[in-house]
Amino acid sequence: MRNQRPYFIQFACIMTALTAIMIQGFTHVVKMKPLYGFVKKAEVEALSFKTFYSGSYQSNLTERAKEHTGFREFFIRNYNQVLYSCFHKITNENIAEGYDRELFLKDMYLNEVTGDKVQKKFGSVDEAKAVAERAVRETLILMDTLQRHGKYFLFVFAPTKTAVYPEKMPQYYQDHLSDFSLEEYYIQLFKENNIPHLDLYSYFKSISDTVTYPLYTRLASHWAESTIPWVADTIFRQLEAVTGYRLPSIHIIDNNITTDYSDYDHELELSMNLLFPWPKPALPRPVYELQDTIGKDRPNLVIVGDSYFDQLMFSCFKDAFHQWDFWKRMAIVYSPQYWQVRFEDVPNTSRMLQQADIVLAISTAPSLYNYLFGFTDKAYDLLENQKKP
Repeated sequence: MRNQRPYFIQFACIMTALTAIMIQGFTHVVKMKPLYGFVKKAEVEALSFKTFYSGSYQSNLTERAKEHTGFREFFIRNYNQVLYSCFHKITNENIAEGYDRELFLKDMYLNEVTGDKVQKKFGSVDEAKAVAERAVRETLILMDTLQRHGKYFLFVFAPTKTAVYPEKMPQYYQDHLSDFSLEEYYIQLFKENNIPHLDLYSYFKSISDTVTYPLYTRLASHWAESTIPWVADTIFRQLEAVTGYRLPSIHIIDNNITTDYSDYDHELELSMNLLFPWPKPALPRPVYELQDTIGKDRPNLVIVGDSYFDQLMFSCFKDAFHQWDFWKRMAIVYSPQYWQVRFEDVPNTSRMLQQADIVLAISTAPSLYNYLFGFTDKAYDLLENQKKP
């Protein structure tokens, strides 16, 4: 008779694993590292004859069961790791790997440089140009409105990784580069119409081959943490030139060369949700502070922009201002009074804008496809009609 012991051991191991998964699913006694990125939980669907007969209740129950599976995070990370390590496949379909393991976002940036985004949004380059020209005319009206209310305006053109390091993009995108850049066209129009702006897009491109450390880490889509002190100080100097206000400067205390990246410096790697982290070269993560603050002005600031302001928001940049309010994509408000509150739920956006001395717009290429997120019309309503959202 064959020895049955190995089978009993195997059965015991399987049952132990399944029991552990079941206990973890109910209790979550073992704290797991959350998956990075946007995760929409399945809403509870009520049981009824209609939902049961159609099968939607069973489907909803299955999805909710998946969300509460014990050690789900580990299994997903392990699955992603096996696919990447064995087949070089990234399960996050919005991330592409270029040369030297450089990571890029497809929808926002790679599809933008090929012209696919222009075609999808506007239909043609001529229509994209016409929309940009209308947006610039609206900006001139906005500036006039702000000026009549004693406010200044500055637009910051943020760079893009695809523009700064085009040679690191996947070969397909290098072979299908479009001749038209919406951001470059906006910059041209701003220059022609003398609209106050700061062109960091062109500047980052011009210095990409001369800097000691990369302006973008290979694992992220936002400007590197090491550039933030310089970006903050450059914006201060440009605001001084535009407004006449006296603003402080940035003093770097320590370059802090480290492999302990901020989330923004390896956000795309985090979004891949792998089991094992990628090796990271040591890069600066500067420690810095405001300098020369005595006797300087502290105007009120409203920022309208995209996620390229996030790193500035978490720095000492905002401390140069008496009051600051960040209207992110005109959808979420961040300020000392409100933190991640929906724009329409904030009762005093009109007063915020009325009290502001400066309106600062920060936008990278993808956000120009929805120029200022409707701020030009909203600003007129808030200032002239004193409407609340």
